[in-house]
Amino acid sequence: LDLDDFDPESMQFLERSQYQSEIVVQWIQRLIVDAHEANVLKIAPPILSRVFNQLGNGVVVLNNAEKLNDFPMPFPLSQAERFP
Repeated sequence: LDLDDFDPESMQFLERSQYQSEIVVQWIQRLIVDAHEANVLKIAPPILSRVFNQLGNGVVVLNNAEKLNDFPMPFPLSQAERFP
């Protein structure tokens, strides 16, 4: 897949969205489900479940990283961090 494989309307929606990572993960999940239903991917249900679990874990980690970016570190802690 490359960006030319996506329709322009979807790409414009993605560019305007605040939640780009979550949208891309949802698209990936939809592609996996469609491929599994079409028997393109022959994956045992426990393994497929693990794939979705790991994608979900990735979204949780991403959200935690965004929280660190959104909330500044308290000033005294940032000053204490400067000293070895």
